[in-house]
Amino acid sequence: MAHMLGSQLPKFDNALSVGALNGSLIPNQQPTPLKLTKAADYYEQHCVKYPHRASFHSYAEFVHARLLEADSDVTAFVPQPYCLRIGRKLYTPDVYIVREGRIIVGELKPAGRSLPEAWLQALEAFFNHQAMHFEMISNEDVLEHETLALNWLPIVQVLAEAQLDGVETAAEENELVKKLLETRSLTVGELLTEGPREGRYRLELALLRLLHRHRIEADLSEEPWDYDTVVQL
Repeated sequence: MAHMLGSQLPKFDNALSVGALNGSLIPNQQPTPLKLTKAADYYEQHCVKYPHRASFHSYAEFVHARLLEADSDVTAFVPQPYCLRIGRKLYTPDVYIVREGRIIVGELKPAGRSLPEAWLQALEAFFNHQAMHFEMISNEDVLEHETLALNWLPIVQVLAEAQLDGVETAAEENELVKKLLETRSLTVGELLTEGPREGRYRLELALLRLLHRHRIEADLSEEPWDYDTVVQL
């Protein structure tokens, strides 16, 4: 995910100058001022694809991050990744995304609202020069998938906690894949109730890790993860 800027920032015709305040495009979550945590619809959560405590400045950003966790094409993301100078003003984009090897820097806004046109042109030119892509993301488009995002929320919480605790589940993952190879699909309850009670946490954690990595699939677009959820390879 590393991107370094040269000492001389490129200049674009008919556009505002753009540059990273610290001279680097290595994404690093910018600290949120205390005032903003009180003024904004502010959320924090440990994530998996961003394995730290993530800060979100709106509910749409929070939901969007859950959708990134659920997206098989996304390998990593960083909230509030840069402090940029645009002309004489400072600007922090909402998110940095690695999707199928392509790097996207995104700004979330309600439909019909955007950044100033001069800023958009400058940001698009700047990131294109860095082999990256800048895009506006509609809050409404994100919230259309709110149910899916909220169904992934407890899954991400469990996975992030286990990641912090260093819990290993490779053996359990292999065991579950073998079972599914034999039957192609089973409910969560069928996969978990066969094992000893004390081992069910590790089995379910292994199952959730397989789901998160999309080695197995389950439809969470309408119903949450529970013992009746059908999983398959």
